[in-house]
Amino acid sequence: MPADRSHRVNASFARACSALVDEVRRSGADSLAWETRLAHGLRRLVRAKVVIVGNMRHFASGHTESLRSLRVGWDDPAQERVWLEYVDRVPVERTPEYPLLSKIPDRLITRRRSHLWTDADWRRSRTFNDIHKPAGIDDYIISIRQQPGVSVQHSIWAHRALDDAPFTRREWWAMHVIHEAVGSRIGSELASCLEPQLGSLTTRRREVLNLLLDGDSEKQAAATLGIRPSTLHEHVLAIYRHFGVSSRAELMAWFIGRPHPGIDNNPPNSGVENPGPWRTISSTGGG
Repeated sequence: MPADRSHRVNASFARACSALVDEVRRSGADSLAWETRLAHGLRRLVRAKVVIVGNMRHFASGHTESLRSLRVGWDDPAQERVWLEYVDRVPVERTPEYPLLSKIPDRLITRRRSHLWTDADWRRSRTFNDIHKPAGIDDYIISIRQQPGVSVQHSIWAHRALDDAPFTRREWWAMHVIHEAVGSRIGSELASCLEPQLGSLTTRRREVLNLLLDGDSEKQAAATLGIRPSTLHEHVLAIYRHFGVSSRAELMAWFIGRPHPGIDNNPPNSGVENPGPWRTISSTGGG
């Protein structure tokens, strides 16, 4: 019987993967914006119900510190709460996948659920019956990428809806190659979660920032925005403080190789919550 062509990596599918990387790069100056686009795009591409994008420190040390987590896809708050309670209650080191994933020395680890569990063990496990099933999710792919030059790991979890068909090797391949392409650019073309966040700037200050990056003088920027030069200068000083710089040249250096941040790079249907010590974002819908 011929193999299902939908499981093959053909030219069209490879182009879709490349297009998603390009879309992510266009929001590269804003780490929250590009991670949100990545999560929405992967959800469509690999036909996942939920995609979770995270950042953590010291994953293989036994003392993992979560920095930020972004979730896309849950449309049932009760199911999402099941997952959040699990994350809050169970440290990364106590998850069943950790002993296997933390010992792999590669800079990029991408594994399907079937690489870590047999089907029989998965269906009998407490992880499936007590966590995934009540959360409305089932099969998964996990990918962990070491960020260049820092002890920070970038992670992506893609979850199928309960009782959907398992992920295919083609979908595993897509997660792997996209995460390698994206992960290798974090800290250069793509802003890291460790950098000052554009989302905490006001809309006016983002307008000022874009004019500065376009090369406008403060006088020109003030005229464009219809505000007094002294008010514009206050915004400039606030932007310098935000990025920890003291000159226009230092500010420009933050954006070398990155597109201008724009006024609103975030895709629609995104919201922000603060349930714990790190910032976590929840987004529903297809993106």
